[in-house]
Amino acid sequence: MSLPSDRRSFLKATFAGGLCGLAKPAASWAAAPAGPTDWLKTARAEIPALRDTGYFQTGAFGPSPQRVMDRTQALLELQNRCPAHPEIIGQLKEAETACRRLLAETVGAKTTEVAMTANTTAGLNTVLWSIDWKAGDEIIIGDQEHPALLLPVYNLQRRFGVVMKTSPVGRYEEVVSEVLKRITSRTRLVAMSHVARGSGSVVPAAALSMALRERGVPLLLDGAQGPGNVAVDFHAIGCDYYSLCGHKWLLGPKSTGALLIREDVLAATPVSWTGSGAQSSMDEEGHSEWQPDARRYEFSTRFLAGMGGWHTSLEWFAQLGWPRVRERMAQLSADANEQILRQPGLELVSPTDAALRNGIVVLRVPPGHKGSDLYDRLRTNDRILVSPVSQPRDLRICLHFFNSEAEIDRLLAKLRVYCS
Repeated sequence: MSLPSDRRSFLKATFAGGLCGLAKPAASWAAAPAGPTDWLKTARAEIPALRDTGYFQTGAFGPSPQRVMDRTQALLELQNRCPAHPEIIGQLKEAETACRRLLAETVGAKTTEVAMTANTTAGLNTVLWSIDWKAGDEIIIGDQEHPALLLPVYNLQRRFGVVMKTSPVGRYEEVVSEVLKRITSRTRLVAMSHVARGSGSVVPAAALSMALRERGVPLLLDGAQGPGNVAVDFHAIGCDYYSLCGHKWLLGPKSTGALLIREDVLAATPVSWTGSGAQSSMDEEGHSEWQPDARRYEFSTRFLAGMGGWHTSLEWFAQLGWPRVRERMAQLSADANEQILRQPGLELVSPTDAALRNGIVVLRVPPGHKGSDLYDRLRTNDRILVSPVSQPRDLRICLHFFNSEAEIDRLLAKLRVYCS
């Protein structure tokens, strides 16, 4: 059966100029002014959330450029024209494939090492539940973890008697030695955040990976605050697993993510969550074969339109130029650090070393004030969005390249008033 002519025309129009509809946006970007500040002005104009809000919550939810939403919407409309038709299904799958390919390139992985997921949590669980846990087995985690990692580990404790050990990550130069102190013959996995959400602390991922490999212990990194915030090269890091999402620092749609699985540990990582799509072949008599690569961890219906939108955000960053984006973020972080250190009553919690600074800037407000109260006042009175974190006096300011110096100045001026 072939598509009716009107549907064929819709497909042709939707995909004209390239798989993900990027030809026109790319051309418009190329025509934009190339001056030192004009590129930033042009980029900011593409993000609707910045029009009337001081947006410092990218570490929770990144504000997508309009082109990302347009691409996602176009794919959803295409899908809904005839969602069960194989030609349309194929087009959506092609959008996912393009996203997988560009993501792999962006984070230094092979395409075959990328399993597309819905979020960071899904990737963490894929690894955690691949292990045949026994009572008394040990897992080592960092002491600044998100519930996305904590809750499944608590579950392992309750269900299997797994022993959870926590290791401090606040002092960069001591992270590896602290983890190694806790390793025993029962340690099955080390799992921790690449960048801590509540402090911006970064773990020495490559050194930790090497030390653990020498001891035969795999490393799973929670990369929710990684790509887009800090440079990530999966192969250079050398960890076994790296789970990440598209909706934070990479500014993609919600419900997009990926798990990176090193090629040489694929066979040692059994599939636990199973479903249609994970197989390369199967019959009704119990015979099946997994996909030969990381796609074996993918199954069932996924948000393929969102994957197409995520491809658009990754392409946008590539067009902006990652070096320029990272240089801008480094400068904003340095300037914010300097202002906070000069401001009486405020303490800087996040790293001050230039090599460790990133877009997560965490400050501690004076005694008698709460981060959650200041969050409410800034949001309600000033349309400024920051993040309260687990420490009651701490506030997290997420600085992406699109934030402006004037926005940061206004935020800190408001804090001076509210904390006086």
